[in-house]
Amino acid sequence: MSYNLGHVSTVSSSETGHEFKCENGRFIIQPISEGIIRFQATFTEYYREYPSVAVPHDPPIQQAHLKKTNDIWEINFENYAFAIQSNPFAIRLMDSQGSVVFKSCSNPLKMSGTRFEFSAKLLGSECFYGMGEKAHGLNKRGLRYEMWNTDNPSHDIDSDPLYQSIPFFITLLDSSSFGVFLDNTYRSFFDFGKTDPSLYYFGAPNGPIDIYFILGPSIRLVVDRYTRLTGRPHFVPRWALGHQHSRWMEYKSEEDILSIAHGMREYKIPCDTIVLDIGYMDEFRIFTWNSNVFPNPDDFTDKLASLDFRVMSIIDPGVKLEDGFDLYDEGIKNDYFLKRSDGDVYVGLVWPGETVFPDFSKKQVRDWFSKQYQKLAASGLSNSSWLDMNEPSYCIYQGMKEEYSLDDVVDEKGEPWEPRMRNAYAMGMIQAAFNGLRAAYPNQRPFLLTRSGYAGYQRYSAMWTGDNQSKWEHLWLSIPMLLNLGLSGIPFCGADIGGFGGDVSDELLARWYQLGAFYPFSRNHSMINTRRQEPWLFDDCVLHQARRYLELRYELLRYLYSLAYESSKSGIPIMRPLVFEFQDDSNTYELDRQFMLGPFILIAPVLEPDVDTILVYLPEGVWYDFWTSKKLVIDEGGSTISVSSSLDNIPIYSRGGTILPTGRSIQHTNQNQGDLIVVVYPGHDSDFCYFEDDGLSETGAILFMDISLRHDDSGLHIEFSKHMGDWAPPPRDIVLEIRGLDKEPAAVRLDNSLLDTKILDNKVQIRFSDDGAPHIVDISV
Repeated sequence: MSYNLGHVSTVSSSETGHEFKCENGRFIIQPISEGIIRFQATFTEYYREYPSVAVPHDPPIQQAHLKKTNDIWEINFENYAFAIQSNPFAIRLMDSQGSVVFKSCSNPLKMSGTRFEFSAKLLGSECFYGMGEKAHGLNKRGLRYEMWNTDNPSHDIDSDPLYQSIPFFITLLDSSSFGVFLDNTYRSFFDFGKTDPSLYYFGAPNGPIDIYFILGPSIRLVVDRYTRLTGRPHFVPRWALGHQHSRWMEYKSEEDILSIAHGMREYKIPCDTIVLDIGYMDEFRIFTWNSNVFPNPDDFTDKLASLDFRVMSIIDPGVKLEDGFDLYDEGIKNDYFLKRSDGDVYVGLVWPGETVFPDFSKKQVRDWFSKQYQKLAASGLSNSSWLDMNEPSYCIYQGMKEEYSLDDVVDEKGEPWEPRMRNAYAMGMIQAAFNGLRAAYPNQRPFLLTRSGYAGYQRYSAMWTGDNQSKWEHLWLSIPMLLNLGLSGIPFCGADIGGFGGDVSDELLARWYQLGAFYPFSRNHSMINTRRQEPWLFDDCVLHQARRYLELRYELLRYLYSLAYESSKSGIPIMRPLVFEFQDDSNTYELDRQFMLGPFILIAPVLEPDVDTILVYLPEGVWYDFWTSKKLVIDEGGSTISVSSSLDNIPIYSRGGTILPTGRSIQHTNQNQGDLIVVVYPGHDSDFCYFEDDGLSETGAILFMDISLRHDDSGLHIEFSKHMGDWAPPPRDIVLEIRGLDKEPAAVRLDNSLLDTKILDNKVQIRFSDDGAPHIVDISV
């Protein structure tokens, strides 16, 4: 039997918000600073019985006046109006123009036992974005999803659920956007018009009714405010932006790995990190080394360090059940592991065989797990950890999962553990690993990579999309997955280049490097007993494309690093759907075969075999072919063009107004990129904040430099601010390149001094010392 709140009977206001008592329950509206409205409802005593794992601090309540007109209460807040109708109970959200952007159904909150569901009307052609790691395309309209962290190694484009849960979505209607975050770790569900095309609904089988409405109107502002609520993304060390290489394999000797490192340097494939999968452990005991293969781990990591490689290793949550194994013995002694209702420790079946699982909901367990990272630090591993199997994956054999089910696991109160805690499990492991790395490597920024997680894990970790396949459809699927992750507060993410499972073809691997070189997290990873994926084991074309596009990535490191810093301060994604930059252009709303890298570069990868031309959509404005600097002026309404895309090329375009800090291509981030090369494409006024530091420290010296491009009737004006901050870069020049010029400038001036410059290959180049002082370059036409 289902029931609802009923009509509103009384209203009271206090510094904690506006509480509405209804026939069958109550709800509270809390305006939160920075444009967020929190809606909590209950049919019992408590609004929330457990603290949130997503929202790290109680959000401050902002006082907002509540007024009543007839049967409607209204709160005016941040250019929006939030209206509550008394009978029947309903909610509306109106933007500054008075347009309704959200309209609940009548009596939208329905209960059936402990299950609740909140429904709203579809008002037109709404698009839905976000939801973290989900299959299908960019726009989730017409689809249904569940949040239930699941190890699904054979997923396809229709699979759900997947590895992680972020119950947050963004709606876009008529160029106006807002977000909704349901902070509930149970198996929540979201139906965006699939069941009933006139409405959408979301809810959960149990747990708190805790909903945040996050105001726009821009998608940019929604993401900014969502990450202000759930935490800003962790700023990764610079080396993490470099290319990484991994393979699940049975290591016979150190040479199995050293030969890969030597190959990268011999074939000049830029690469920073070698990643060790589970084969490095001693019989899959976490935080151990296989001494038969690695008799002296610190000597082994020293050898890789001499080649300028960092070494990152995998850690699973499961502890091998074995008397005499120190982690197992300590965990049993101190009651650290998940338990069944009869008081026995729960036992799963994973790589070590019988396996027990730390209960990361306990602080003492997280602290204990954190301390284990001292062991890895002592062996010379980099300040990093790859967290796998943390959904948790409790049984690796599909046919035995029911036998090893988590159904009988209970929490400290004796209540079923899995319904509430499964989606939160990885969060505890991530926190423990992050704190452990911070303690083991003082004042260095850790790099964590997780497969599973819940909303808010961006505070600690990057992610990859799990076990993809060497299929063309997975090449495409990586784009909408990563774009929606970026819109869900996870800017540093990637998919396994080449595909993890299956045998990759030469053409697919070449095309995957052309795309994967622009993933925020760029790593080749493959599965045991499949074709190896080192580029030199393929045709020369694959080797050439891997080298060419990774070299381009390293040329763009200064741009990427500045974007990563911006993400850590605002949550803004590095890899962005076009709708993020062109929200007023409805032609961009469902584009998921091309994307923006930061604000300036449009990437259009080839996603099908045997293709020599593809269609690329360019929004209104000035664009330049990245390879030739040929100028294209796109009229109002945008234009779809056919572009050559032979196997050695993908279309890339620079937006008019591009300000692109670059450097010489390098083989790894330990090398100096030399002069600061700033590439500018005219067309629109723009600004970019360049950031630099030592690439590692949490609290070290930093440098900011604002670069602006302005146009007027006299020509172009590029201004470099003085250096802000106390980081001193090595001696170098700034080399300003203005590309795409179609005629010789009448004059070029640096700080009002006339220069003798000539146009060459459609560009003008101006060199001056990066001395920390402000400079201005004027190009007269």
